[in-house]
Amino acid sequence: MAKPLKVLLIEGKRKIARRFASDLEKKGYSLQVENSGSKGLDTLKFFSPDVVVINAASLRTNGLRLANWFRNSLPATPICLIVAEDETVGEPENVNFFLRLPFTAQKLVNRFRTLENNSHKGTLERGDLVLNPDSGIVVYKDKEVRLTPRQCDLLGKMMERPGEILRREDLFKAVWDTDYVEDTRTLDVHISWLRQALEDDPHHPDLIKTIRGKGYLLKI
Repeated sequence: MAKPLKVLLIEGKRKIARRFASDLEKKGYSLQVENSGSKGLDTLKFFSPDVVVINAASLRTNGLRLANWFRNSLPATPICLIVAEDETVGEPENVNFFLRLPFTAQKLVNRFRTLENNSHKGTLERGDLVLNPDSGIVVYKDKEVRLTPRQCDLLGKMMERPGEILRREDLFKAVWDTDYVEDTRTLDVHISWLRQALEDDPHHPDLIKTIRGKGYLLKI
């Protein structure tokens, strides 16, 4: 059995902020909790985390300076930054994944699982969408699904160019490795399967959009 992920959680005690220590303990993680960044850095003398979680929403800070501190001390360790719903942080540097409240503890756990599955190597991440191509595990919001190899390839191609309209013929050529594009119904079927796996309402998709007469667009 794999050892539990070692998590260093920097989390304050503000009642107005969502806290995660209790949830992570119940999930069986090896958890070290500190209520300030300086105490967290001191903890590194005896605790070597697999991931650092900075719950900035509970600390009266945006967490950017703390993320820089921990990145300097742990250049290869994944860092998760959690901020309040109305916090402005732009595109935070030195952070591997960034979550904005509100969200459930399961969403945080799902992010951890992408680390456990492949130590975060080769993982594709676009907003709330995280794909591990080696394991075929995809995490979207609070959902975790294992895709078939073809579905994984298709989603990966779309994640490489988010927000762009991808022509059906180009997608079919790339994923099926063929120049024959007279019949791309197989592509449409696989798009439908991806929607069933990931969308809240597959019949009215928000993530994988059909651009009539052109192709598909990953809206993320």
